[in-house]
Amino acid sequence: MNFDNQVNKSSEEGATSPTKRTSRALFDSPKATAAVTHALSAIKLSPKKIDPVGSRGSPSPTRLGALRGQHASTQSSQSTSTSTSQSGEKRRNEIEVLRELSEEELAIIRGRESKRLATMSQLYFLDHYFDLLKYLNNRRLRTDAFHAQHDGLDEAQRGQLWKQQCGRERAYLRKRRTKVKHGDFKILAQVGQGGYGSVHLAQKRDTKEIVALKVMSKALLHKMDEIRHILTERDILTNAKSDWLVNLLYSFQDTRNVYLAMEYVAGGDFRTLLTNSGVLHDPHARFYIAEMFLSVDELHKLGYIHRDLKPENFLISATGHIKLTDFGLASGMINNQKIESMRVKLTQAGEAREMGQYSTLDRQNMYRSLRAREPTLAYSVVGSPDYMAPEVLKGLEYNHTVDYWSLGCMLFECLSGYPPFSGESVNDTWANLKNWRAALKRPHYDAPEHQEFNLRDEAWELITAVVCSDRRRLQTLSEVQRHVYFSGFDFKGLRSMKVPFKPKLASETDHGYFDDFESAEDMSKYKEVHDKQAAIEKLAERGNGMKKTAFVGFTYKHGKTGDMSQFDTML
Repeated sequence: MNFDNQVNKSSEEGATSPTKRTSRALFDSPKATAAVTHALSAIKLSPKKIDPVGSRGSPSPTRLGALRGQHASTQSSQSTSTSTSQSGEKRRNEIEVLRELSEEELAIIRGRESKRLATMSQLYFLDHYFDLLKYLNNRRLRTDAFHAQHDGLDEAQRGQLWKQQCGRERAYLRKRRTKVKHGDFKILAQVGQGGYGSVHLAQKRDTKEIVALKVMSKALLHKMDEIRHILTERDILTNAKSDWLVNLLYSFQDTRNVYLAMEYVAGGDFRTLLTNSGVLHDPHARFYIAEMFLSVDELHKLGYIHRDLKPENFLISATGHIKLTDFGLASGMINNQKIESMRVKLTQAGEAREMGQYSTLDRQNMYRSLRAREPTLAYSVVGSPDYMAPEVLKGLEYNHTVDYWSLGCMLFECLSGYPPFSGESVNDTWANLKNWRAALKRPHYDAPEHQEFNLRDEAWELITAVVCSDRRRLQTLSEVQRHVYFSGFDFKGLRSMKVPFKPKLASETDHGYFDDFESAEDMSKYKEVHDKQAAIEKLAERGNGMKKTAFVGFTYKHGKTGDMSQFDTML
């Protein structure tokens, strides 16, 4: 029996059954059909543009090509006219159905969540069928290669080898259907702790992939109204195919937690580098801030604004280059409770102290003292406002340039040793942000031995071109690149430049650039974070339960087609 006939039945059942069940669930009524169609049209993604096969039935070369429907047109003018007529009739029917919906139903399907679900549904099915076609094509190539390689063997030998080949294919097909779970990963060490969960260095048991496994409590995310943000982070990571952004390998969930298994970036975060370095030399600061601008621009290209950039969000790869991570707040809306909290803090903040009365060294020492007292402030549930633009803190309208403000604050810190609005306490920081125009002072060193660390005029000009009112702020990456601070700087050659710092790693699982969570001293820094998490989770247990569909569409598995090398020894 031909192998394709042996496995086609099980392949098709495994691939299409979930689709059939989903289709029945989604399209049980005309209202549901109209809702999905309307949501798709609202985000400019017509179902007609989803074409998982190109001309002559061959797989489209890329997902993007499939999404855009870039295939050769063979239709006659008559069929085009017929199609246009049918399209017009379909649109009129959709309008009639929409007219029957109530205002409440219309509000739901026009809402942000409906648009997200429509987009994710479209991308899910597109990815599903693209992957299926790719798998079938690769399987036929493997079959052809088998026949070509063993064509000269006698029937008995060939039959035995064919049986083994079919066994490998069956094992591979079963593996494709397997759901990822927490037990699939061997935890090697904890490397991070955030306001909503922890991050672990882990290894996937079957593929031996080294990952950073982010574990977050569903109850905590629900209580803090952060479900939308973690779904946004997952959506960004699944679409991030850039060297400047951390890539997602797997996302999955169980009854208690959601999990993001991301590529492991072994060099630690930029905060650690700043803490160890103090002040960076200008060429080094320029290198890092250039890479940060490119990283953030990749996020902007995906249609997202980060809004909460800080040194902790940038990781240093094994090669010494920057990668942007932690996209939890990179969505279109901050929850109302958080906005109100920030507004209150700004309103209650007193007048800022006159920063001019402190020397640059005084402010460095003040900031180091503050971080020593509150070392995990950036990871807390509340966070720190050091790098947030005023319009975000006030809950006003804003655009992508709020991220440029944050990067300007980080360039300031690279060259001075402290953020521009830091004070002796977090309350002082709020007061300085409230009065940011008066608080922003150019750092200056008087001592001869420190003169080399004084800011160049060009650096100060760039800082004040982004840490300024939104109307005056640089608006595009091109404007940033043309700024005099980057005169003669080769943005295109960044990847080939000698890096200021390259991590010294003993192995791919080296985690020496992260806190040691087995050390009592390091763990003590996270006591407040753990205490807040425990208190909020207790409140969550007594509160209203979340919907079962709260994390729908969260699951993701990269490289599903892969190769079959891992199955060669299974028989």
